Amino acid sequence: MLSKKEFITCLDWANVRWPNLDLTKDSVASLYDDYKNFSYSSLFKALNLIYKNGDSYLSLPKLYKLTSDLFNDEFLIKALPSPKEKNGLKKYLKENNFKNLKDAIKYNNRRS
Repeated sequence: MLSKKEFITCLDWANVRWPNLDLTKDSVASLYDDYKNFSYSSLFKALNLIYKNGDSYLSLPKLYKLTSDLFNDEFLIKALPSPKEKNGLKKYLKENNFKNLKDAIKYNNRRS
């Protein structure tokens, strides 16, 4: 999902705005492991929101939570495809082996 290049771009953007980050190669590698399953847009939006909020210090736990929340919200924005048969959502989920609607949304978003 999030490439290393995109991650570094976000960190460079953040480092200009919060010089106190002081990230080493090891810490960047460790952070990338935490964020690699998110999207570029969710990470960048989170950084931008924290910056626009006027935070003078970038809290990494706050960034992670906000990035996670924004990433999950991205799943809710995309529409699900119409069911193959018009017999309702329950049948569609059962036919496609989804436990619930949230699983169907995540699966369909990752396929696109």
